[in-house]
Amino acid sequence: MDQKTRDAIGLLRHRIISPVLMESGRAQMKYFRGLESQAFDVPGVGAKQFKPATMKGWLHRYRKHGFPGIVPRERSDRGVFRKISPEKREALLALRRDNLDLSVVKFHERAKKQGLLGCPPICGATLARFLQSHNLSTEKATKERKRFEMSRFGELWTGDFMHGPQVREASSGRRMRKAILLAIIDDHSRLIVGARFGIQETSLPIERVFQDAILQYGIPDRLYVDNGPSFSSSYLAQVCANLGIGLVHSKPYDSPSRGKIERFFRTVRECFVVDLPTNTQITLQDLNERFSLWLREGYHHRHHAGIDSRPLDRYQISVTQFPRRRASEERLREYFLSRMERKVKNDSTISINSIIYEVPARLIGCVIEIRHSHESPNELYLYEKNERVQRILPVDVRANGKLYRPSPRESVIPFHQMQKPEAGHSK
Repeated sequence: MDQKTRDAIGLLRHRIISPVLMESGRAQMKYFRGLESQAFDVPGVGAKQFKPATMKGWLHRYRKHGFPGIVPRERSDRGVFRKISPEKREALLALRRDNLDLSVVKFHERAKKQGLLGCPPICGATLARFLQSHNLSTEKATKERKRFEMSRFGELWTGDFMHGPQVREASSGRRMRKAILLAIIDDHSRLIVGARFGIQETSLPIERVFQDAILQYGIPDRLYVDNGPSFSSSYLAQVCANLGIGLVHSKPYDSPSRGKIERFFRTVRECFVVDLPTNTQITLQDLNERFSLWLREGYHHRHHAGIDSRPLDRYQISVTQFPRRRASEERLREYFLSRMERKVKNDSTISINSIIYEVPARLIGCVIEIRHSHESPNELYLYEKNERVQRILPVDVRANGKLYRPSPRESVIPFHQMQKPEAGHSK
């Protein structure tokens, strides 16, 4: 209860006792008994009735202490949770700081299992108020953040997806799909090293955008992404491991930790998406062409308030001082291939996506490694000991039928040429 509410209650009490301030005891009680059945609108509480003894107590305190005597007093133990001992309070707070991603309900269960809620354990509502009093009820309200910036280009790249405008499918001509932007930003320069609109959040846009970014700007030290399925896949982990890139995932539902890429997405919506024509339906290719032009001629050349410079200028200054790690295009293509394993059947075949492929017969019964690009999922290659052996093709059963020659059967001896049994051996 705040001070304003307490003062309002004090004024209500004063209004109730005012008619009998100068009356004697009998007149006072007669008056109070007449008000016993009446309901008063108490500020912050609602309709409430009072006993005559209660109202008489107000009159007594008012005569002795004045108006402050009838104003509700603030609890002396306000903010103190008596059911939680000081030792358990510190343990609860420490446990909560290590589990900010848990809801209060889940955290109540965990704290109860560890015996930190007393006996009998406090309820979830009390725990929620206790956490709220320490600003630890939700991660959003309690996450301590500090402004940071990497010291050079390529030290940290941050990637994320953004749901964008509707586009028309070029194949159908009428069907509309939501365009999804994958963008990667450099933390030091705010340069967008890779960006492209697609129609899905899979490993395919990651292969295109991340590979092109490395070819143009070199290999980064770390890549910071969220916990989405495409970013948490073994594919991206394998790519980063091969290239010596540290892959870092943010905590679940912690988009503010990727504030720079989120701020860029806000710029995209406010400065690019709003200027798209609304009376025509653009295709995905048109959208990417417009966006690439906006990046080259607009965003990279504009003054960025966060760095007090243009992103392109910061990038050029940094790369002259800190040379970048590079990788050849052929090497990158190898690293960005998706991998899978299959066991070869007795007919020298394997099955991938319900298609039967033929492999060398010497591999029957072996587990082999197959790699392919996400852009060409049907172009499969056989690898042995990380070396490409050959491309594998679907089985051509008719061609194999022409090459098939059954082994000759054993010659049959005519019946009349069969050797007759010797004498004495006949039955």
